[in-house]
Amino acid sequence: MSLRRRSLGVVVCLSLGFTVISFRLVQIQLLRHEEYLLKAIKNHCDRIELPARRGVIRDVNGQILAQSQVLHDIRVDGRNLLHPDEALPEMEKILQVAPGTLAAAFNPNNRYQLLAREVPEDQLGALKDLESRYLTEWKQGKAKPARFLSVEDRFVRSYPDGAHASHVIGFLDANNKGVAGVEGAMDTFLRGLPGEQLIEKDVRGREIAGYRGRDQKPIDGYNVDLTIDLGVQHILEEGLDKIVQKFHPIGAYAIAMRPKTGEILGMANRPTFDPNDRKGVPLVTFRNHCLTDQFEPGSTFKIVTLAATLNEHLSTLSTPIFCENGRFFYAGRWLHDDEPYGLLTVEQVLAHSSNIGFAKLGLELGDQRLYDYARSFGFGEPTGLLEHQGEGSGVLRPLARWSKLSATRVPMGQEVSATPMQMAVAMSVIANRGSLIVPRVVRQITDNDGHVIKYFTPHVVRQVIGEDVAKQVSKALADVVDEGTAAGRIDIPGFTAAGKTGTAQKFVDGAYSNKKFVASFIGYVPEEDPQFVLLVMVDEPRGNQYYGAQVAAPAFSEMSKQIVEVLNLTPRSLPAEPVKRASL
Repeated sequence: MSLRRRSLGVVVCLSLGFTVISFRLVQIQLLRHEEYLLKAIKNHCDRIELPARRGVIRDVNGQILAQSQVLHDIRVDGRNLLHPDEALPEMEKILQVAPGTLAAAFNPNNRYQLLAREVPEDQLGALKDLESRYLTEWKQGKAKPARFLSVEDRFVRSYPDGAHASHVIGFLDANNKGVAGVEGAMDTFLRGLPGEQLIEKDVRGREIAGYRGRDQKPIDGYNVDLTIDLGVQHILEEGLDKIVQKFHPIGAYAIAMRPKTGEILGMANRPTFDPNDRKGVPLVTFRNHCLTDQFEPGSTFKIVTLAATLNEHLSTLSTPIFCENGRFFYAGRWLHDDEPYGLLTVEQVLAHSSNIGFAKLGLELGDQRLYDYARSFGFGEPTGLLEHQGEGSGVLRPLARWSKLSATRVPMGQEVSATPMQMAVAMSVIANRGSLIVPRVVRQITDNDGHVIKYFTPHVVRQVIGEDVAKQVSKALADVVDEGTAAGRIDIPGFTAAGKTGTAQKFVDGAYSNKKFVASFIGYVPEEDPQFVLLVMVDEPRGNQYYGAQVAAPAFSEMSKQIVEVLNLTPRSLPAEPVKRASL
């Protein structure tokens, strides 16, 4: 082979080689640049996630109900700490631990060993000063030390009021995700967006300070302002504590609500829990029973039957009804009243809570109208207070599943079930002069500068009954307090009250129990211009007292006395002499 041909071959091979290399360089640097950049970053950089601070939850007056506190965890790089015999004793003094504690646990080959948890700000500052000094003052002839401390900030959620309003506020799971209450329903707004920090290192794993990657700062979460008034909430909590101490029920619930706006002023459950320390608490205790649990409402449901009858012009408050002297036989079953009533007006039927009287009103209404009004009052569907929090719909069976007996039992609150929140909303229809309004516990979402991101306005769903009819029902409910089943049980000096007692037999093993009851009172103050609706419900009170008038009405009275003061309501009239408050 001639020299010329050999030279040409060499040139061709070199050209092909350079072409392949050039193509590979183009592929690496242009076509697959992002892929290899990420690999380089992964090999030579540490990625540290910078957590976002979760937004605070506040009551209507700005008092903090939930907040995130920053804690500092300190780690030490064993390879970069070149003088542990000098540095560790100084660290022990700063952290106020016994001499030798850190030295005994120190491993020079461990790159990310934990030095201390939950270090306060003053100790953190002292540790950083120590590290800075070691970076600038090293012994002659020894290698220059690199950064050996790393700080991991983490946020811990705390709830200043402990168990108060815990079912409303909720809590976080182990991954700091909201899973209950407002924490769960508003998690998207509260949680914020985490940032990150990239730290480039040399072949020895030491940080190259001059090439530190650009930090992506976290974005803090928004703040959530509630409609809850902490003053009202404390009243409900303390009131339920008194009920539990006196009657030892399996559960007790209270809801305070503004009927005109749907704002929840307070909501409390017993049993309860402290979200700061949930260890050992049964899972059922975390449930907000005011939203999830369903009870037959008993006589408190009679407001629906009365409102429907008046709205359909089938009777007036003065229409007489014969109550069969306490025994009424219909569809093969007997129905009884607690007292043998004869001829009563419709208003008296409500005041004395005659089951027979309401059975006759139900028969006059008929199944269809009775069902339609129950639906219109909100029964059979969730109120929509907090999304994805397991709120119950209650039970309002379709007409196809009603028996002949249903027309006499549904009007008195049997064969239907509702959550405490549904009952509070139903009573708010009367207090709000016939309008059904959606309850709400979140008032607004704001950023850290106070700018409103989202405001939740009151929402009226529908006009259930006429305004005049609502006023007539309200008048009858005031008579319940003055002369009916709650007479002598409620005294709020300077204010009128209206409401309804309820004593519902629990349905156990296919029959209504004569030993297990749900006692309740739902009402509002003042009657002529309702400012708040208050529900008090007690599940299975123990002892000889189990009627709503005995168990729930006095608690309603005591709580209402305090609520009117917290809300700074002006009394219509004041008593001439100081009124002695009877203890419960």
